[in-house]
Amino acid sequence: MRGLWSSLQVIMSDFTYETKNTESKLETYEWDNVWWEQTGNKSSKRVLYIGDSISCGTRRAATAASSGKLLFDGFGTSKALDNPYFEPALKLFADQQKKREAVIFNNGLHGWHLSDEEYKSLYEKKIDFLISQFEGTPVFVVLTTAVLGDSDRYDRVIARNRIAEDIAAEKGCPVIDLFKVSEENAALHTNDGVHFNEAGYEGLAKEVVKRIFEEIPD
Repeated sequence: MRGLWSSLQVIMSDFTYETKNTESKLETYEWDNVWWEQTGNKSSKRVLYIGDSISCGTRRAATAASSGKLLFDGFGTSKALDNPYFEPALKLFADQQKKREAVIFNNGLHGWHLSDEEYKSLYEKKIDFLISQFEGTPVFVVLTTAVLGDSDRYDRVIARNRIAEDIAAEKGCPVIDLFKVSEENAALHTNDGVHFNEAGYEGLAKEVVKRIFEEIPD
């Protein structure tokens, strides 16, 4: 499985860096990755992790990082914030589950065709959708991880994170700062400068779990 995941990381870097198809807002390879953890477990607390490929990798390590006290389900997708199928696809998956104690959200490494102004407007709408869709459930805003070897993308990630933090403060959403963790563990990036090795994902997962337990006591 480790070899398969390494192969997938190489492919996923193409999803993130789609630049050739300038006539479509879609990436060359569009994908959804959904995961329902331990479906028969009705007693443990559940977290729905919505995000990009980094979120998929972090989710895989998060249940273990919580010592099984939290079960991390996942809705990972390449869909950009302006994709009209994002919300219906997420709702279809979430409706099957019904139960969760927290929702965490990060889609920052997709939708590079969006300007900062467009991203801000769409991000706010997405947070409003999540708050409405999961009424009564805390919605965490996850800051996007650093991109190495691409100064333009690096700067845009910082700009997007500022937008996310401002909206989180306005909406009363707790923030999980994975950008700082990714900066502090830059050596744990894979060669594409975007994804992480297993130790990297474990480090990100520990921060996710720590912040959730700070807001939702064990």
